[in-house]
Amino acid sequence: MPTNKESSAFVSQAYSLADDNQSHVDFYKKWAADYDHEMLDKLGYTSPSTIASLLIESLPEKSSRIIDIGCGTGLTCTLLHDQGYTHLEGIDLSPDMLQVASHRDIYLSLFTGDLNLPLKIESNIYDAAISSGTFTHGHVGAEPLDEVVRILKPGGILAITVHCDLWQTHGFEAKLESLVSLREIELITLKEGAYYKHGVLEGWFCVYRKKGL
Repeated sequence: MPTNKESSAFVSQAYSLADDNQSHVDFYKKWAADYDHEMLDKLGYTSPSTIASLLIESLPEKSSRIIDIGCGTGLTCTLLHDQGYTHLEGIDLSPDMLQVASHRDIYLSLFTGDLNLPLKIESNIYDAAISSGTFTHGHVGAEPLDEVVRILKPGGILAITVHCDLWQTHGFEAKLESLVSLREIELITLKEGAYYKHGVLEGWFCVYRKKGL
């Protein structure tokens, strides 16, 4: 299994993407069809199911409206669907990854979007936002968390993974602590865990609840 220093060529390429949208779109266009096989079968990727399980613990209502942030091919919402959650939506920068996700028939809607820009989504409409593998090397920084929290209803759940290497250096710890201190969110669960079966502790698994009425 991969460690922080030893990973597949695929993961290494993903972590070293240039900081521009076209590089990401081109990369995932190349890999979209093989993404699930590469991550699940070859690498034993467990992060999506881990964060989904944590969300389930805090969100028992199966009709809850949930948005999958950086949904990719849909790995993160597969467990939610299997457990009976019926209102799943997804957003991703890559049209090719969204095309693969659409074939799962688990999402009510899928749409392209740049998480580094203001989301074209109304405020306070989702019961939960979930994300695995988006807040990592070469992808999305901590700044979009303000927008993700904005679109959650008061009482809504934020469940995300953040790569350990970026937790402090890219401002995730500071951003989440700031949102807590501003009473925007409150902590439910924060723990380190492995992204891969039998792997090392590689990421933070974070669950928060949006405060408000």
